[in-house]
Amino acid sequence: MPISELEMVFRVALAAVLGAAIGSEREMQQKTAGLRTHTLVATGAALFAVAGASFGAEFSAADPTRVAAGIVTGIGFIGAGSMVRSGLTITGLTTAATLWLAGALGVASGFGYYLLAPTALFVALVSMIGFAPVRKYMRRGVVQLLEIEYHAGHGTLTPLFESLNAFGATVDRISMIEDGGTRKLTCGIVGIGSESLDHLVASLRARDEVIKVTPPPK
Repeated sequence: MPISELEMVFRVALAAVLGAAIGSEREMQQKTAGLRTHTLVATGAALFAVAGASFGAEFSAADPTRVAAGIVTGIGFIGAGSMVRSGLTITGLTTAATLWLAGALGVASGFGYYLLAPTALFVALVSMIGFAPVRKYMRRGVVQLLEIEYHAGHGTLTPLFESLNAFGATVDRISMIEDGGTRKLTCGIVGIGSESLDHLVASLRARDEVIKVTPPPK
């Protein structure tokens, strides 16, 4: 049965709303792909899906699932563009996943799955927003204390923080005691594995101004 033009408009509009909803979360997190990108991805995917479904309804030999397969491939290229490599760390994976989801929401809306598409959006928002406090709580229990004693005036903190960022770790707390020209830094870090921590400690010990590095006990 052919799809009416009014229903086509409704499906594309639904996709735009769902894409905007997931894009709003990325926008609030100040990510590279935000409200506009997710809305456009979902709307475009729905438009392709609607066109494929409409064409398939008129010509039974047509296979609208091929349209969905092409959309998935295209979204993969867009998602790859949102990922950035910094040292050993790759950022933007979550944004790439939400772009992929926005495309899926568009396809589902375009094919007329009016209940499935909003349900998928609800699950995604729960995982992105509702899991954030849980994730912080889980990471909070794995704080590792790293002590560094070094001669001041050599810019030691900058490479330290750059190395932590490269390994995907974050600073939970920091304290410093200065005695003359010597500083003792105690740094609580989270989100770093034992192997990465060993590399970090080795790189710090290789610096001329560093007197002593005491890693957390294993």
